[in-house]
Amino acid sequence: MAFFTGRSGSLVFNEKPVAKIRDWSLETTVELLSTNTIDSGVNTFVPGVKGATGSATLMYYRLESGEGTAFTEFTALLSRIMKVTTDSNPGNITAGDRVSLELNVGAGDNDDIKFNAYITSASVSVSTGELSVVPINFTVDGGFTDVIS
Repeated sequence: MAFFTGRSGSLVFNEKPVAKIRDWSLETTVELLSTNTIDSGVNTFVPGVKGATGSATLMYYRLESGEGTAFTEFTALLSRIMKVTTDSNPGNITAGDRVSLELNVGAGDNDDIKFNAYITSASVSVSTGELSVVPINFTVDGGFTDVIS
């Protein structure tokens, strides 16, 4: 029997692991549609639309020389929502800012959750005596393309 800890988890973006990540979470929900009628004595439902949202805490970290090809830096994800606005570019979020993410619980191929998503919020937090972090939130766009099996 295998158990997993946070040490075996990772977040992959652009087919490369994000260099430094503290945590990630994913919540999947299903809307239930009521099938009650006036004479119903109990609630009854049918499943409706499925959706998922999640979050991750990335470490504010600069890659060392030589690490650049092996890992994705947090700025790659951050650039999907924090855009520079200029006279010629309004900095809008577009369909091209959709990201492909892979959440890994363990090291095996059967421990992955893959999907497309939009980064819906990001912030940079700096505090005296603490590591600087970049918490992000995302919303899954469409269904999962692979899940834990």
